[in-house]
Amino acid sequence: MLSKLRELAAITAMLMTLLVSGCGTDANRNEIVMWLVGSESQARFIVDLSEKFTEETGFKVICQAISWGNAHSKYLTSIAGGVSPDIGTMGLTWGMEFGDLGAMMDLNKAFPGDVDAIGKKMFPSMLKSTKIGDSIYGLPFDLSEQIIYYRKDMIPTPPGTWGELLALLKELKTQGRGMLIDWGSLEWIGFSPFLWQAGGDYYNEDMTKADLDTPEAEEALKFFAALYKEGVPKTSVPLEQGMRTGDYPLAISGSWKIVSLNAGAPEIKNKWAISKLPAGPSGKRTAFIGGRVMGIFSRSDKKTGAWEFIKFLFRPENQQKIYMNSLETEDSYLPPNMDSWKNLDMDKELKNVLESQARDAQGPPPVLSWDAGTRFVDRAVQMVIFKNADPKEELKKASQAMQRELDAGR
Repeated sequence: MLSKLRELAAITAMLMTLLVSGCGTDANRNEIVMWLVGSESQARFIVDLSEKFTEETGFKVICQAISWGNAHSKYLTSIAGGVSPDIGTMGLTWGMEFGDLGAMMDLNKAFPGDVDAIGKKMFPSMLKSTKIGDSIYGLPFDLSEQIIYYRKDMIPTPPGTWGELLALLKELKTQGRGMLIDWGSLEWIGFSPFLWQAGGDYYNEDMTKADLDTPEAEEALKFFAALYKEGVPKTSVPLEQGMRTGDYPLAISGSWKIVSLNAGAPEIKNKWAISKLPAGPSGKRTAFIGGRVMGIFSRSDKKTGAWEFIKFLFRPENQQKIYMNSLETEDSYLPPNMDSWKNLDMDKELKNVLESQARDAQGPPPVLSWDAGTRFVDRAVQMVIFKNADPKEELKKASQAMQRELDAGR
């Protein structure tokens, strides 16, 4: 009872703070308020970038940074209190969740021509993860993707297939070395690329049935578990440390680690490279792709201006500027607008790999119950790896539990 009262008090305090701050609905008619999940430095950069938008439209942009740790609860509190901003950036699946609550504009319904034009310029996998039917409540603000990192002075050729990856791990194991899964180890994010590379998926095509109880999913989980038997640690090891020492000269991690690896392990500069993930039985090299989306809240009284600013941010030249700024911060994401990659100031080899992998990538399924269902996938993965449980049986349990969540949300 006491914990419930404390939670209520915390929400009430947050709501009062939001009411006092004014947020979007009480702001000046010529001001667009944007909440950015990320750093203060990136929020300041967005404000600087918006000066040209102000010259073009007369709208002034107020961009406020909110941390990942409390962003979701802050958005829910603002929705409940009717004090949401005009624009919000958020986790990839949050737009669907908030849209289902009636709190986000359906951009595809409000601006169909613009959304169609923008969609044709985006990496397809990003847009797919933001749609429920024909409704789109958020457009990609940026992206991050899984890639292979490897010490090219120790591994001349990166693995191109599952077979080559397993053979390399066995060889590294004889040397007392291994591989890191630095993004999503022992969880659904780490497992996902292998599921897709095997030809499986979490749900059927129309997202009405959980679909993990399949031979493809079983093959993927068996292979994923085999990686841990052959040298992937079950505890956390920093990528920078593992690559620097050479104890882990191979890793699957996020694209943002390019920046942190250069900063955290300068002594191995020019000794490492990146490649696409290895191909599975389906022939695909599909990676997981994530990032932030941006959308417009339903209560905004400046919807047209907010939409114009979203289009402004999506211009190729502005996407390039946002990317370049991100290299100086902890928010080192990639631009989702494919046109912006043509003149992106990036090492050619890195750009070729990143762009190619982004075209063969997949995000979380566009299912409202997905966030609740991930725990069942995590449990299946961990039961097989830690307890040597039967993959087929664990996937069957996970699929049944995911189906119950799916049915409950209808």
